[in-house]
Amino acid sequence: MTHDHRDNAIDDAARAWLIRMRGPDAPRLRHEFEAWRAADPAHHAAYERAEAILVQSAILKGSVRHGQSRKSRLAPQRPFVRRWLTAGALAAAAAMLFLAISAGGASLSGPHGQNPMAAWAAEPLVTRHGEIRSFHLDDGSVVTLDTDSRLDVALTDNARIVKLARGRARLQIATDIRPFRILAGSGQVTTTQASIDIGYDSEGLIGLTLSDGAAVIAPAGQTSHKSVIRQLPAATPLAYRADDAALRLGARSSDFGDSDWPSGWAEYRTIRLDQLVAAANRYAAVPIIIKDPAIARLEASGRFRISQTDTFVRRLAQLFELAVERRADGIYLEQR
Repeated sequence: MTHDHRDNAIDDAARAWLIRMRGPDAPRLRHEFEAWRAADPAHHAAYERAEAILVQSAILKGSVRHGQSRKSRLAPQRPFVRRWLTAGALAAAAAMLFLAISAGGASLSGPHGQNPMAAWAAEPLVTRHGEIRSFHLDDGSVVTLDTDSRLDVALTDNARIVKLARGRARLQIATDIRPFRILAGSGQVTTTQASIDIGYDSEGLIGLTLSDGAAVIAPAGQTSHKSVIRQLPAATPLAYRADDAALRLGARSSDFGDSDWPSGWAEYRTIRLDQLVAAANRYAAVPIIIKDPAIARLEASGRFRISQTDTFVRRLAQLFELAVERRADGIYLEQR
């Protein structure tokens, strides 16, 4: 059997198990299923890919744009109706979608690139330029996105998966038996309960900090190999290159400011003025511009409301006795 044929056979088996384990015979088949999944890391990986097909469920609560109201979600259902929906309709829907994909249906982007078996929710979580916003997921987790950020979300019966496409996020992950997987660049963080900050910087690095709970990290797509899985240390800023397949972790200075960024504030022990302005420009409607290298080299320290451009500019002008000139192309800071 060729490598491609073997992969296809494993994927077919994973799809079949996905349907069986959502049917009425799941309790009887549990032992056999677990034995199959444990027999080969490729089985485990194939099932992870397949299970994401069921993401078209309610994803968010507490937002008019996302999902139904909490009251309607908590409305009582007759037990036999609930069982039919989960064991009958869900399995049938999965089987029909598998069939459609096998017959050449359109691919859906997802946790494994363009793998059609890993569909994300139709509507990602997105913030506009200058916006900081919190979202509540149906599992009880809270996601706060920084300016210009996008997070794709997939919640299934067996896993909770998010992918940070750009920007920065704080994930306050609610306790659940389902693993919570965070994909960002070449890395995948896995936990069941944690509070994690993760985000891209301007130099192609992804920074992350575990502030509460426990989590592990591994190269994306290699989570079945125990030798590459590492425990994340608590309260330790780390970074890796977004395109580094080997996922080499290193220490990271707190270039985004401190942990209070969801409020729009940043605090620095010392930072060059041009770097501080660059942080503020992530929120500014028009850029703050420093032309004079001598001003750019000045150092600042303290707490700054970088998300409020006018307030931020006034404070810099007062601290460093600078003149502020507003032009069509930006806000210029100059010597008086």
